[in-house]
Amino acid sequence: MHRLLPLALLLCVACGDKTDPPMPPPDAGIADAGIPDAGTPDAGIPDAGTESPATLTVHSDWWSFTREFGFIERITVLLGDGSRFRQPLGRDGIARFDAPAITGPQDITFVIVGAGGGKVVASTTLGVEGSEVWIRSGYDLGGGSPGSKQATLTGHVTNNGGNLTDLRVVGKGFSGLGLALSDGHFSFDVSGQNPGRVSLLATGNTGNVMALGMLRDIAVGEGRTVRDLSVTLDHPVDERLAVQVENLQTYGSLSSVSATFSLESQFLFKNTADAEPFEVPAIARTPPFDTVEVLLSVTAGRDEKVPSGRVVMNVPLAPTGATPLTLPPPMTLTSPTPGTSTAPGAAARSGLTLSWSAAPAAHTVTMRLIPQQGTPDLAWYVTAPATVAGFSPFPLPTEVAALRELAAGRYFVDWSSRSLGAGKGYQDAFQETVLADGPGTWNTLAYGYVILRD
Repeated sequence: MHRLLPLALLLCVACGDKTDPPMPPPDAGIADAGIPDAGTPDAGIPDAGTESPATLTVHSDWWSFTREFGFIERITVLLGDGSRFRQPLGRDGIARFDAPAITGPQDITFVIVGAGGGKVVASTTLGVEGSEVWIRSGYDLGGGSPGSKQATLTGHVTNNGGNLTDLRVVGKGFSGLGLALSDGHFSFDVSGQNPGRVSLLATGNTGNVMALGMLRDIAVGEGRTVRDLSVTLDHPVDERLAVQVENLQTYGSLSSVSATFSLESQFLFKNTADAEPFEVPAIARTPPFDTVEVLLSVTAGRDEKVPSGRVVMNVPLAPTGATPLTLPPPMTLTSPTPGTSTAPGAAARSGLTLSWSAAPAAHTVTMRLIPQQGTPDLAWYVTAPATVAGFSPFPLPTEVAALRELAAGRYFVDWSSRSLGAGKGYQDAFQETVLADGPGTWNTLAYGYVILRD
């Protein structure tokens, strides 16, 4: 079955809340007894602050974890095991450390404590380099301000077969959605921070075939009305492009293939095939679609298949013929040994070490241990370079969380690896610019269950 998904990207406004997080009790930090915890006495530690230079500045969006976690009471950032250096993560998403002893790569742990302290997540990222780093939770929807009205677009769609047509503005920093009626006429507003130029994408149906049309280089700004625009649905989605996949046997079978079409890195539309034959629905790359970028995404296997799981690989889609690709080997979790929901693996809680192996081309690996026995509970996430083979959870500082160690019981465990693409490395994941899933990127993911025993 083929699907055309001309979905607009919903933008979430990231509010710049600069209020302080709830203050921990007086003993929630390192006592001011000469231990260099960034040079600030604990009593009354404010938000991360902006007054003085820092040896290390850590940015993070872990406050966005509320959608999954519930109410967050406080977040503390630990360097190493937190016995020497720790700071609160401010509501502005910043923690600053100022101590000459902080040098070289750092293991950084965020300790997220829920209401009453009965729910805790520790998330550790190993070997992060730099004096200013961005460590993302993966739970922030991101987005930016929609800005103000820049223009009103009016006109008509032709070759629509008397059907309604979806319209969307495409351009960095701009947004706007519209609908052309059965007679083809439309009128809708464009929002943005500043004047500029946009494209207008139309998606509709000409008879029994989905089709697209696009106008490019439309000037908008100052709230002007742009009249008499005409866009024709002249690119039917009537091509099927084959995919040649190597190393598929490791994962069993393909799950889906899709193609994402973008214009100057801005999303246009996505076509998906999720059943045999796995061929990508596509359009002819003729003007005005001659300069679009098309990213093929192939998914094989299933998350719950232990131990291989599933893989998603991204490569440029060839404009004609078949696109070849070779799937990477899966990441393997070697300790604790995972099992299925009905036959979970088992490991000793004491001296627990999380260990794994990943493909040489992987840049990052991530593993999560999530308790299934209900609150109170402590979950632990770890992200590491693929060249690192393991990690041992450590007791959290007493002053940071009442739940200090993983408890005995049943855990959901997942493990994943990721390639950031050609020319990238592990440290690129912690820069201010968020890395996108571009050509040459891939990720693997698998999950299972394990019981930790005393």
